[in-house]
Amino acid sequence: MESIFRLNVKNCRDCYKCIRNCLIKAIRYSDGHAQIIQPECIQCGECVVTCPRHGHFVQSDLELVRRHIRAGDKVVASVDSSFIADLDVSCIEDMRAALLQMGFYDAQESAIGAEIVSREYEKIMMNEETNVLISSSCPSVNMLVCKHYPDLMKYLAQVESPMEVHCKRLKQEYPDAFIVYIGPCYARKTEAMEGECCDAVIMFSDLKDWMHETGVTVINSGKRTDRGIRARRYPRPDGIVKSMSRIPGWNRVSIDGLADCISALEEIRQGSINKVFVEMTACEGSCVNGPAIRSNRYENRVRGTVQVNRYAGDYDFGVREERSVRKLFIPDPVKRDVPSEDEIERILTKLDKNSAETALNCGACGYPTCREMAAALCQGKAEMDMCLPYLHEKAERHSRDVVNNTLEAADRLIDKQMRVVQNVASLLGETTAETKVMLVRLKEAIQDDE
Repeated sequence: MESIFRLNVKNCRDCYKCIRNCLIKAIRYSDGHAQIIQPECIQCGECVVTCPRHGHFVQSDLELVRRHIRAGDKVVASVDSSFIADLDVSCIEDMRAALLQMGFYDAQESAIGAEIVSREYEKIMMNEETNVLISSSCPSVNMLVCKHYPDLMKYLAQVESPMEVHCKRLKQEYPDAFIVYIGPCYARKTEAMEGECCDAVIMFSDLKDWMHETGVTVINSGKRTDRGIRARRYPRPDGIVKSMSRIPGWNRVSIDGLADCISALEEIRQGSINKVFVEMTACEGSCVNGPAIRSNRYENRVRGTVQVNRYAGDYDFGVREERSVRKLFIPDPVKRDVPSEDEIERILTKLDKNSAETALNCGACGYPTCREMAAALCQGKAEMDMCLPYLHEKAERHSRDVVNNTLEAADRLIDKQMRVVQNVASLLGETTAETKVMLVRLKEAIQDDE
């Protein structure tokens, strides 16, 4: 499947920041710019967030949605529960009122799907033989397991995400509707494209731009029309765990942030964990800190979580799902060439990084160690000039060559000019000493600059 990410080549300026922040290292640097390697990418969106020049971006479905509204189609929105963290609203009714002004036929919150997913996790824990159960609500985590930890897929809950469950319910309720998911997560776009749950995915940032353009304002009513629902905790860290009932004999843990997810998967791989439900979300701070939430992400981590807590509670919607919400995840293991030690050592020698003294491990290239950089070079994912110390030494050598060539040329020029001057001086009966001194001083000045 084609990547959801695009690159503005003109804005990619050799900073390697996307490589540095991509923990999967699913980026190749070639021809002067970064290229996402789709088969390895888990679509967490970190490259988009961290690029200082907005080189990486995601193609928006906004115009597609607007086109359907202009055509008079019945457009229905599934709104991610993290809306409460990003917009100044009190409840889903505030969001629904604004979306109806913009031409939507209806809008509901995806927490309805989250409640159904939580009940399904509980059923698996009660009725199926497994030592570990990993939540399948985060599409980036699902891709991480399928692509990079396929041996752990037996622990991944074979359950649809809240978005998939809710959008399919909307399809049942409105069979002829165009279903749109609105949220903070780029990876949901791929989840939507791979299935049949919804027709378009737009981000909260898209929605804000649209509202600004049309002059629609979300009005905070300050009212609550229902009791707090526990499934509304899904967007915050440990939100899935807090939306579930305790199952005897099972422990529950919450992991957020890709680095910690990778560490947890490595620990699970060791086989030392027993009867643990592991909630995993790729974004540090979970969905309230999703990549496409417009506001400052680090402010939202606290404020957004507080907002989610206020909106949630200890009750349930009480919805039932007649159809099965099970899903079959298929392994899609990454095929990476593993370079031999000889190949890595050969590259390290070329880089002059084959000893503890010369291997700086400075990370300027985007890789944490010189050895990892050398492995990436062997795999065709990096270029020699990405190594800053190597590039500096290369520039120094070039500079020395220029100076040395200049000095040799100066010697030849002095000899040639002195012969001419001596011939002229002999005719005029004058000395050539002063001219020679000036030419020698020019040569010495070049040597001093070196």
